[in-house]
Amino acid sequence: MMMSLFLVLSAALFPVPGQGSHSCAHRGNVSDFPENTLPAIQSAVDMGAAQIEFDVHRTRDGHLVIMHDNTVDRTTNGSGAVPDLSFEEIRALDAGSWFDESFAGTQVPTLEEVLKIIPHTILCNVHLRNQPEIAAKTAQIIKEMDKLDHCFLACTMKQKEEARAVAPEIMICNMDRQGGARKDYIDQTIEEECQFIQLHHQRGTEGLAADVKRLHDAGVRVNWFSAEEPPLMNTLIDAGIDYILTDRLSLLQQVLQERAEKSNP
Repeated sequence: MMMSLFLVLSAALFPVPGQGSHSCAHRGNVSDFPENTLPAIQSAVDMGAAQIEFDVHRTRDGHLVIMHDNTVDRTTNGSGAVPDLSFEEIRALDAGSWFDESFAGTQVPTLEEVLKIIPHTILCNVHLRNQPEIAAKTAQIIKEMDKLDHCFLACTMKQKEEARAVAPEIMICNMDRQGGARKDYIDQTIEEECQFIQLHHQRGTEGLAADVKRLHDAGVRVNWFSAEEPPLMNTLIDAGIDYILTDRLSLLQQVLQERAEKSNP
């Protein structure tokens, strides 16, 4: 049921699994902008990324903000754990100067602000951090903003159940069992009727093409984390990975363009 609904929602916008490799901007265009900020996300949109990944955290008072780390220490001028800080405290932080002084004053964005600037033609890879009630609230916002057709949650299976209690049709990328055997991870993803899986570089590329084919045959799109150099990018393209997460968006797009030109001289 969920797979059929997913195909109805996305068929008009996105290629079916196995129809070529595409770029995913990991936390936005982080080569040129501070990660997980509106400038980084907007740049990835402007550059034509096929998918954009960003991380959702919940503040002490229940607001959803975009931040990868559990603390604000690395990417702002503040300190402390995100779940221990209020929304007002986090919004007062400078999330840009650590990257470059030209971004001084850049704020930590909200989930709503990020979703607003990503068009329906780009997939949103909404990576949930491990916090209570975050899945349900994220799903509710995506639903209220009419973004179900191009957003999916990268989350645990427990979070999947929480999200689908709010929005039964929401798309899911399985993030459970990434550290275990790839076969078990794939088995679970197919059994749970997830629409995406994220394979990890730590498991290597041996047997990757066969694993990708099995996932495609089950209707699952395959993300890969991550690739920063052309040799691996080309290996992933050869294996049929659907979306390659990268911190070097322009380089990946160049590799994809060169491959396309060779295929269609």
